[in-house]
Amino acid sequence: MNNKITSHNIFLGLWLLILTLMVYAIILIGGLTRLTESGLSMVDWRPLMGSIPPLNKEDWVYVFNQYKQTPEFLILNQNIQISEFKYIFWWEYSHRLFARIIGIFFIFPFIFFLLKKRLSKELIIKLIIVFFFAVFQALVGWWMVKSGLSENPYVSQYRLSFHLINAIIILTILLWLTMEQLMSDQFIKKLRISKTLIFISIILCLITIISGSFVSATDAGKSYNTFPLMNGELIPEGYIIYNNIFTNSFENTIAIQFNHRWIAIFTFIWITITTLYILSKKINLLQKITCFAIVFLITIQVIFGILTLINNVPVYLASIHQATATLLYCSLLTSLYLFSNK
Repeated sequence: MNNKITSHNIFLGLWLLILTLMVYAIILIGGLTRLTESGLSMVDWRPLMGSIPPLNKEDWVYVFNQYKQTPEFLILNQNIQISEFKYIFWWEYSHRLFARIIGIFFIFPFIFFLLKKRLSKELIIKLIIVFFFAVFQALVGWWMVKSGLSENPYVSQYRLSFHLINAIIILTILLWLTMEQLMSDQFIKKLRISKTLIFISIILCLITIISGSFVSATDAGKSYNTFPLMNGELIPEGYIIYNNIFTNSFENTIAIQFNHRWIAIFTFIWITITTLYILSKKINLLQKITCFAIVFLITIQVIFGILTLINNVPVYLASIHQATATLLYCSLLTSLYLFSNK
């Protein structure tokens, strides 16, 4: 990392920051696409021509007829009208279009900075890694959609979770590179134990997010809508319905919701206590602000998680819950950087 921030660091940093924000935004759009049950409205994948939406009535009739051949229509949405189809289509189309826009915003500035020799060899390698993850993400996205276009009208929860994990990896790399360009050494204060605690917090946050993706993919949030008990029981009836522990944990909606609840509560307790402990140490102002942000976000996250649950998972509350989770993860990653040993 540079000791001093130069003008070209700022331009690179701003580009990376915008990319980071765009990836954060597409994670939210992807979450909304799932929450609005729009992810299976586009039945083909055309990386280039797919950027052109239906332009007239005939186009809409064509794509609607394609949708009518899918298991989702035949099993779940036989009474859907074309006006309702347009609603779910635009969500999925927006998700795919925004992904293309991110790709364009990555490629052209990257070529510009490369030609201007503004990129170090190390940064070039890291950005190429980001590019390959992005291409892989597109392939994983279509692989995920295909899981709901054969016999089962539902997207595979395993593939959806993998799609989210890959997006978080991209977000992680971009955010870290952004901080390397825009933050000088003066912002960092080394506290070895704090770094360890924060790293554990990040892992717990990530596990909670992944478990939440299984809740979203299987609609497990609607199985029980009481808190803290589930229908008056700590461990609800039906928690174990499969002999295989792995299958039961990831395919039994009651177990999926139960596990997410208590993973989230444990994560909340851990992050809150460890962050308050770090705040008790002698740290600089930016580190304090980041720690306060973490405590605030983890508290808001739990509150909105409970509100989402007891209100039977309305889209707006569930979306806020997902958005806050990703923002909390970014805040933890920022704090890790601020306590790093670089």
